[in-house]
Amino acid sequence: MLNPDSIAAFQKLCSQHERFLVISHVRPDGDAYGSTLGLALTLQAQGKDVQVVNADGLMPSFEFLPGSPKLTATSPEAPEADRLVISVDCADQKRHGAAFDQWKRTPDVSIDHHVSNPGYAKLNLIDAESPATAQVLFDIITALKWPLTAEVAANLYVGLMTDTGNFRFRQTTARSFEIAACLVKAGADPTDLAQSCYSSFRAERLLLMKEVFNGIHFGNHDRVAWFYLTPEIYARSGAIPDETEGLIEYLQMVRTVEVAFLLETLPDGLTRGSLRSRGKVDVQKICQEFGGGGHRLAAGLRSKLSPTELEKKIQEAIAKQLPE
Repeated sequence: MLNPDSIAAFQKLCSQHERFLVISHVRPDGDAYGSTLGLALTLQAQGKDVQVVNADGLMPSFEFLPGSPKLTATSPEAPEADRLVISVDCADQKRHGAAFDQWKRTPDVSIDHHVSNPGYAKLNLIDAESPATAQVLFDIITALKWPLTAEVAANLYVGLMTDTGNFRFRQTTARSFEIAACLVKAGADPTDLAQSCYSSFRAERLLLMKEVFNGIHFGNHDRVAWFYLTPEIYARSGAIPDETEGLIEYLQMVRTVEVAFLLETLPDGLTRGSLRSRGKVDVQKICQEFGGGGHRLAAGLRSKLSPTELEKKIQEAIAKQLPE
């Protein structure tokens, strides 16, 4: 739950500034984009000058979001000193990307729901009990009695829907459904938004899924499942990184699987790991061992280890937590 004093401090900052920049993490998902655009549109409605950036720019699968044309790739040139920098849905300052690093600037505000967020900003509004940053933003907007337009509601609905796995994940609460209902009443169309998120893929994504399904591995008596994403897989399928979103969830459809993870070779030579758990294993603790973070049930990391080296270490870490 957010501290009322922090909300009041945020309101004061917003009233004192006219220019803002909203940024989120690399490899943005629905919550990152929805929260970024939802906050940006809210501030714009108050007559503020708002820039919206992300290290990866706007991924094609999220072009349907209201306000998305405003989002641009992060520039290595630092924003003006009087432009308030607000980070949303980013647990680690390093995950803002290389261009942000060149700014040599700490975000003024961090709005987030990750338990691993150390509070790196000057003002931190973090609710680790919330299933999505979009829900944190909804609480802030309603607490401050800011207008909730249909465009803002659509963005927050997508953030909440995607980070709860279409309201299936364990951290989904009765309040999540109450907020979803409020967003629908404000103008978010649940049918259109679900269609855009889950039923509007390119053929290349299906070819990517074929590659992934042909390379699934199982271990620990089928309680652990994983797959690799390589440059060769992208080349054969014609898919782009944006189209890997949600593939790991297919591994969790296997009844015996307690933990699922994927490993991806990145252009910079690092290995990206994404982990999911049904609940018996705290994957956030595992990712923290490698400098990553997230939540108990969903977390990620980047490592200098090769995929095969990292696979072995992740399996060892999972085995330590899995009950016999």
